[in-house]
Amino acid sequence: MAMPRVVCALLFVLSALSCTSPSTAHDNNIMLTGDVLCPDCQLSYLDATFTMQSDCNLVFYEQSEATFYSDTYDQGHVNCTVSLNQYGQLVISAPDGTTVWTSGTPASEGRYAAVLRPDKQVGIYGPVVWSAPDTGSASDVLMDDGEEGESDDDVIPTVDNTLFSSDILGENEGLATRDYSLTMLESCSLELVKGESQYLWVSGSVGRGKHCFLRLNRMGQLTIKDDQYQSIWSTKPSPQGDGDYVLILQSNGQAAVYGPLIWATGGYYQTTPFAFSPAPISY
Repeated sequence: MAMPRVVCALLFVLSALSCTSPSTAHDNNIMLTGDVLCPDCQLSYLDATFTMQSDCNLVFYEQSEATFYSDTYDQGHVNCTVSLNQYGQLVISAPDGTTVWTSGTPASEGRYAAVLRPDKQVGIYGPVVWSAPDTGSASDVLMDDGEEGESDDDVIPTVDNTLFSSDILGENEGLATRDYSLTMLESCSLELVKGESQYLWVSGSVGRGKHCFLRLNRMGQLTIKDDQYQSIWSTKPSPQGDGDYVLILQSNGQAAVYGPLIWATGGYYQTTPFAFSPAPISY
């Protein structure tokens, strides 16, 4: 039996009230697990947009040209929403709760991030490998991780709030969002600060080397190396192993590494699901 119109209307209102606008909840290029894009809301970066259209089609536009779409505009639904679930999937839902479309197959349960990258793709990364301040993530280690040099081929350009695999932050370079900053200082200390002086987290590596830089490798590790390319601080590698990862400085003041990449608008990526119960951070 068809659902009464008054109930459909109420469900649409409740759905709209639960929507998240990236411009208020997160930066415009980021969507985290639990976030919802309302009809005609979008992720954006420069001339690229990832839009949940009111005709229920999820479309990626670059300079007004559609380069990806979910092909869900002609299924009898309007005013759909899209959410990122705990299994790393984008889910388009109709106002009555019907699932219209999902991206890829479910991965392991956890926290994921959808990122509109500067290479004009949307990628889904996760689960969380490391985060600071502590939310129960892989611990930091002060030791040489034996990492070899990596190829710079296909490195994704850096945006103010993201650092991708093989990217580096040099002396006094960092990520920023709203009033938060994550900076690789000349003293070889990596520091997460709110405003001018409210310290939220530090790496504890101050003075351990000279001319240091921070690198995110393809094992999901953040590593601080000195001018002799010796590791003086590192997070633990992801159990998932080699892949594409991203460090996001989130607008809630948390820095988190997500990965590996499991899905992208320009191609599909799937890794073997796993269960990961990380240890707490050592400050």
